[in-house]
Amino acid sequence: MTIWKSVSVVAFLITCQLAAIPSAHAQAKTPPAKNQKDAKADSDSKKSPTGTPLSKSAAKDGVQDLVLPTPDGWQIHCTYYESPAGRESACVIMLNSTDGVVAKDTRNRRFFQPTAVALQKAGFAVITADLRKHGDSVPMSPTGEPLPVKIGPADYALMASGDLESIKAFLMEQHRTEKLNIRKLSIVAFGSSCMVAAAFTVEDWAKTPYPDAPTLDQRTPRGQDVRALVMYSPNASVKGINTAGILKTVKGLAVPIYVVAGGGNKTDKADAEKVFKGIELKGEQFKESRKMLLTSTPTHAEAFLEGSLAATTQKDIIDFLTKNAKDLELPWRDRTDRRSK
Repeated sequence: MTIWKSVSVVAFLITCQLAAIPSAHAQAKTPPAKNQKDAKADSDSKKSPTGTPLSKSAAKDGVQDLVLPTPDGWQIHCTYYESPAGRESACVIMLNSTDGVVAKDTRNRRFFQPTAVALQKAGFAVITADLRKHGDSVPMSPTGEPLPVKIGPADYALMASGDLESIKAFLMEQHRTEKLNIRKLSIVAFGSSCMVAAAFTVEDWAKTPYPDAPTLDQRTPRGQDVRALVMYSPNASVKGINTAGILKTVKGLAVPIYVVAGGGNKTDKADAEKVFKGIELKGEQFKESRKMLLTSTPTHAEAFLEGSLAATTQKDIIDFLTKNAKDLELPWRDRTDRRSK
């Protein structure tokens, strides 16, 4: 009961923060300009429900590019790696640092391709995403060039409440067609997207079941699906998100969390320690489910997946998600509201 109350409080705080920055909110809700390539997708967006791709490429080796609409009209570019293991497959969302196309060392979702394939071979379904104003999910000029838009405070909150909700809606459709098990959902995030992932986790756990049965335990769940979080070089403060409240609430959820940062980078080390302090649970029983790794190197965010560190990082991610999501005794179940049947 305490967990549910705290989740509701934080959801309220997020709403209040959005209301306090109307100009940024209005900017974030303005649908981006499109090039000719996206013209048809734009015209179809009004009839494409959340979770239904505006466009998608032909699948090759179980890999498919998608464009998912958000409730406020943004188009989120993703790549989906279908699991060969069928309906009991755990699923993973991978998020790069959401600092915008003008940020130094910015990367898009295609950077994750080797890791996504490794997870796919390990039996996971994976979706990599460029959240709004990042990677391919940016407004385009009439000549087809990406515009150098800046990410405002409201954008980060909308990444959690809009972009990630659309991504989960797509994964829910895959669940309904028995291609994965949404009950075993994890998120691997880097940099500023770590707090976006945490905020989404709070929102997901705050969803009450459909009122489609007499008692709570018989009702069909709408959320409580995020089972594990992996955070690389997390930012301890992200504008537009009540980070202290989010961490306090996540601490009380049954969600294993793995925080990793380069101990040789003073800023990253301080941020990681602050984040971990906010979610740490004392006791031997939490040693493997709430843990932090500070390396001796100054490695930052996505750089953990580059060069000589890549293989070790991939193994760490697969091992943590296998133990804390894939191997859970949570069999596939129908998630359709019984009232609609």
